[in-house]
Amino acid sequence: MKEKFLKILPYSGYVLFVSLGLLVFFVAAFLVVVVRTKEEQKVMMPYVIGKNYIEVHNELQRLQLKVRLESERIPEKTDGIILSQSIDAGKEVEAGSKLYLTVNIGFDRVTIPDVKGQDLKRAKAILEKVLSGEVYVPLQIGGITYVPAVGDEPADTILDQIPAPGKETHSGEKIYLLVTETNPEKKTSQNAKDGSDESKLVGIPVPFAVDYLQRKKIPYRIKEATKPEFREGHGLVSSFELKPTGAEIGAFYLKPSTSLVQDYEFLEYEIDDDDVYSAKVSYTKPGEDIEIEKEILTSQSLKEDEKVRFVIHRFANTKVTLLGKETGVAKVWKLKGTY
Repeated sequence: MKEKFLKILPYSGYVLFVSLGLLVFFVAAFLVVVVRTKEEQKVMMPYVIGKNYIEVHNELQRLQLKVRLESERIPEKTDGIILSQSIDAGKEVEAGSKLYLTVNIGFDRVTIPDVKGQDLKRAKAILEKVLSGEVYVPLQIGGITYVPAVGDEPADTILDQIPAPGKETHSGEKIYLLVTETNPEKKTSQNAKDGSDESKLVGIPVPFAVDYLQRKKIPYRIKEATKPEFREGHGLVSSFELKPTGAEIGAFYLKPSTSLVQDYEFLEYEIDDDDVYSAKVSYTKPGEDIEIEKEILTSQSLKEDEKVRFVIHRFANTKVTLLGKETGVAKVWKLKGTY
C-alpha cells in the first residue's frame, strides 16, 4: 500500500501544480477584466449645436472625445458654428468615442496671397481677385500703414502684410499692409482723418506701428493691453500719444484659448537691471533654411523693475530676444502655434 502511494505521489504533485497554475491564471484574468471595466470612463455628451467650434474645442478635448470635423456652407448662418453632432446631447458614452461635427463655413474659404514686394497698385489688384474653390472673391484691406523707406527700398512697395501669406482663412478677414511712402508728406495711414500725432497710428497692427517708430528713431513703450470690444480689434493700436520722452502705445489684445498657428502674441517682462536694451524677432520661413531677424526695440534705457511689453504677429516658429548692452541676454521667448 505504501509503495502504491509513493507511485501516485509524483502525479498528485503534478496535478496540484497545474491546478494552482490555472487558478492563478483565472484570478489574474478576472482582475484584469475588473480593472479594465472599472477604468472605462463614461462622459455625458453636451449640446453643442449652434455654438462656435472654437468655443467648445477645449471642452470636447477635456471629455476625451475624438472629434472629426465635416463642413457645410450656409451663407445665412454664422461662420464656424456647429450645425449637427453625431452623438445626441445627454447621451452617456465612453471616453475616446468618435464625435462627428458638421461646421458651417459661412464665408468663402481662401488662402492669403503673398503681396510682399509688389507695388501697391498691383497688390490691390491681386487682393481684388483671390481664388476660392472655383470662383474668385475679393479680400478687404483693413488699413495701409505708410513708413519711410530705408536704403534702396522702392517707394509705394509692400514691405509686410498681416495675415501672412499662406494662411487658410475666410474672405471676411481683413488684410493690413505696410507700405513705403511715396513721398515724405504721405500720411502714416490711409485711415487717418487728421494730422494729429495721437490719431496717426490708431487702428493699425501694433507691429506696423512699432516698425514706423523704429524707422523714425522714436523711442516707444507699450503701456497697456486691453480687451477689444470686437474680435477684429485684436492686435491693433488702441491709443497713441507722442511725448517728449517718446511714444506711448495702447494695444488691443484678446488672449486666445488655443494657440493658433498664426496670431498676435503679447509679451511682458520685468527688467532686472538698469541698462540700455534692444530686442529682436527671429524666425525661419516655412520651407526655407534662412533665418530672418528684425529689430523691434533699439537702444532704449530701461530701469530695474520697469516692465517692457511687446505685441508681435507670429506666423512661424518665432524667437524674441531681449538684450542688455552691458548685462547680455535678459529674456528669450520661443513661440509656436499648435492649432
